[in-house]
Amino acid sequence: MQGYAYEAAVRGAGLLETLGESGADELRVWAADLRTRFRDAFWVTTEEGRYPAIALDAHGAAVDSLTSNIGHLLGTGLLDAEEERVCAELLAAESMSSGFGIRTMSTGAAGYWPLSYHGGSVWTHDTAIAVHGMLRAGLLEDARGIALQLLDVAEGFDYRVPELHSGDARIPGARPLPYPAACRPQAWSAAAAVVCAQALS
Repeated sequence: MQGYAYEAAVRGAGLLETLGESGADELRVWAADLRTRFRDAFWVTTEEGRYPAIALDAHGAAVDSLTSNIGHLLGTGLLDAEEERVCAELLAAESMSSGFGIRTMSTGAAGYWPLSYHGGSVWTHDTAIAVHGMLRAGLLEDARGIALQLLDVAEGFDYRVPELHSGDARIPGARPLPYPAACRPQAWSAAAAVVCAQALS
């Protein structure tokens, strides 16, 4: 949410200026403060590397599980170019990339389970958001690699891509494993095709 709020404030400031309205300076000050507070409070270092935490707990301590949420920060401007590169590399690494998209939680996290709704499964639309962020950040190689995985997912589900699927590691020659009771097809999963086309064009 911090990434989206930051981008909204910066773009809103530009819109206000274009319309000749006041308030742009205040929005930019707020955004800069958010960026500083985010960097101070959310960045963690674990055995998996350095990355933004998924949340702060009730006491303000960072919850350090590595999740796909870092993909939502890419391209928002909240991270600098090096931070975006680090996050993209983590998302493309074996613990996060199942070979059929980006897991919602790293295999190195204590709560990981490949069929957990938000704790290890793969959401096509969530993966597509990360690919879109990689494109916006200029990380084309990472974006293309993950987009190709999504094309394989589509083929594996006979082009009726479900809401989510298992985060089990890809086995050569095998299809992605379905998630019980997932909506199939799912509109927001189908919309990922647009991002894949952008990444591979």
